[in-house]
Amino acid sequence: MEKYKFDRKLQETVLKIGTGQQTIIIIDGEERKVRCPVFAGTGARAFPCLVEKVRETENAVYDVVAFSFDDVDKKEKDWICIQPVFLEQVIGVFLEKHQMEDMVKDYGNISRVTDTKDSGFDFESENVCMEIKVPIPVAVGTDSCTWNSFHQAVKQMIGYRNSSYCKEKGKRIILLTICQHGTRQIQSMIDGSIEELEKATKAGIEFWIAETKTGPDGVELLSYCDITCNILNG
Repeated sequence: MEKYKFDRKLQETVLKIGTGQQTIIIIDGEERKVRCPVFAGTGARAFPCLVEKVRETENAVYDVVAFSFDDVDKKEKDWICIQPVFLEQVIGVFLEKHQMEDMVKDYGNISRVTDTKDSGFDFESENVCMEIKVPIPVAVGTDSCTWNSFHQAVKQMIGYRNSSYCKEKGKRIILLTICQHGTRQIQSMIDGSIEELEKATKAGIEFWIAETKTGPDGVELLSYCDITCNILNG
């Protein structure tokens, strides 16, 4: 499938907790400042990460784009992007290039919604309103995590569906969840959202998942599928 290529390859380094619990990375053997990601500061060990330099100065500042649960010395790592807005933008590129036609057939020109105060959605076309959710891992131990945000996302979609905006538009409503670490985390999130899911499916909300793979050179769309029919069946 399609691959979104970065303008500049991300740099692999190590994320760890420095003096005074400050999050740091190691570049060329030196400690560097890093803008603290959601995941940072919750684990005792060092994590591999992919970073982007955001300030070209002597005291350069870096953004953490992705991290990995793999050992630092492992060559081919599985990366998890921890910048949801960035992944939403990547999905927007795939949509614009019609790489997800099975999900939004004949959707015409789809565009990113810049003013969400009326609809709340991320993307919209003549017949589709779409919200994208990127579950971010929240550490519960040194080497384990839980995936949050799905339960709240479903409740949010029900609110959108019942809004005057959606009732007037009469469009398909899609919640697309991005899976980066396989699809196994989806089931645990579903298990805590059964009551809301029943209301949502009855309201006609569609549930889709897309698998992506982030690497130093870009983000690849691996697959996507409709889970609406079996989301309540496990």
